[in-house]
Amino acid sequence: MTAVRVLLSARDPGGAAMAQAATSALRAAGDFEVTVAASGPAYDTLAAAGERPLRFELPDGSAHVAVGANPDGLLEGAAALLAQVDPDVLVVTISSLGVGLDEALLARPGGRATFALQDYPGDANAIHGAHAGIYFVRDEAAADLTRRRWGVVAIPVGSLRHAPYAKLDVPGLRSDTRARIGAAAGQAVLGFFAQPADVPGHEGALADLAAALGRLPVKPLVLLRGHPKHPQAAAAHAAALRATGAAVHDASADGAAERWLAACDVVTTCFSHCSMDYAFLDAWSPEPLGSVLFLLTRDETRRFLANHAGVPRPDGVEAGLGRVAERAEDLPTLIARALGPDERRAFHAASRRLPRHARFDVIVDAVRGAAHGRTRPARRAP
Repeated sequence: MTAVRVLLSARDPGGAAMAQAATSALRAAGDFEVTVAASGPAYDTLAAAGERPLRFELPDGSAHVAVGANPDGLLEGAAALLAQVDPDVLVVTISSLGVGLDEALLARPGGRATFALQDYPGDANAIHGAHAGIYFVRDEAAADLTRRRWGVVAIPVGSLRHAPYAKLDVPGLRSDTRARIGAAAGQAVLGFFAQPADVPGHEGALADLAAALGRLPVKPLVLLRGHPKHPQAAAAHAAALRATGAAVHDASADGAAERWLAACDVVTTCFSHCSMDYAFLDAWSPEPLGSVLFLLTRDETRRFLANHAGVPRPDGVEAGLGRVAERAEDLPTLIARALGPDERRAFHAASRRLPRHARFDVIVDAVRGAAHGRTRPARRAP
């Protein structure tokens, strides 16, 4: 039997995690030949995990452009990649701001079936409205939002990127990491997980958090995790947090995020999807880890989230997975509440309601069926 040739793409850490999980499932099925292409942080993540992805980047070294910007370079690069790999089916990940490799492939499919693995609910980034034929999403709520926003086919399959968490020793990860950063017994650890600085209001939200920390009588140990797309911002962020009088551990360039999330008693961020990573870690932990506080203290951030995600609240809030701070003056009280046992227990109970198992079989069957319905030209000689 001839193997089905699949090209799978990713361009940020969330996409890389989904790509890893999907690639493993497709290869385990035995009748797929999977080639992975990646750009930006996804390339580094996949290479570190032992994958050998094809690197995708534009001549100027960039890998994505803002929505509405000229995508011609991306489209040309995607066409060249398709000519090189000549796949039967395209599987892309949708997990970041702007458009890049994933969206360019969807815009130049060449008659191939296209599938997208969605990370943030409702996301379906596209160039010139060229969406995937099918979007695999986390749950029915994500499917409904995606259908309503974009008019596309969306099928719930669970959270692909979080299915491997079932194999993690979450308590051990938490204990080891807290010891590594010097957290004393009973000391609170507050994590700040940054997003790209081009998220409107992001730097203002960090300033609001720093001001709130400065007013706390007992300072938590602060764990900083800079965004991999903007590593140059970490030093300034660390300085701002240290100016509050708190001890700061900068873990911005130190391995995968899961270890650092597991160490936290409260995770703060504007609306980064690391909050959902934390929730799934909590779901697999026998004891509560902590809670999440979203820093939406700036009007421009709230407007951006509503426009970007199609909903006014970050993913998980409606399900009890985090609280939202909309006023800077409320932050000291909300931080204290987030560190309390009631919030921790409530977050843990909500996390246990998440779909912890993923239906990789649905994805494998769909990709196989689409490939068998296509007339394949002979593979070109190299």
